[in-house]
Amino acid sequence: MVLIYLITKDSSEAREIGRTLIQERLANSANVIPSIQTLRWSGEEVINTTETILLIKTKSLLYSRIEKRVTELLDNHKPNIFSMPITQINHIYLDVLRDGVIKA
Repeated sequence: MVLIYLITKDSSEAREIGRTLIQERLANSANVIPSIQTLRWSGEEVINTTETILLIKTKSLLYSRIEKRVTELLDNHKPNIFSMPITQINHIYLDVLRDGVIKA
């Protein structure tokens, strides 16, 4: 299992992508974290921006399919996306997550 971290432009876009991935059974669930302040390096300076994060729970074997699908869904077709392995998880919750996605 992995947790996929995706930056979206706003909560509406995050909800739309999350709903699509869940309906297509590529993900079991997704969390929208709206209006997070981000400091990042841009060219020659540090800038402060506001972003929305979509956290997606799924099987690690589905990451490439999700990245491809997210690329299709985003307006700019350039996803800021990565995954983090879930190394420790309650076995009951793991079963729930596995049962909610397609076989991979």
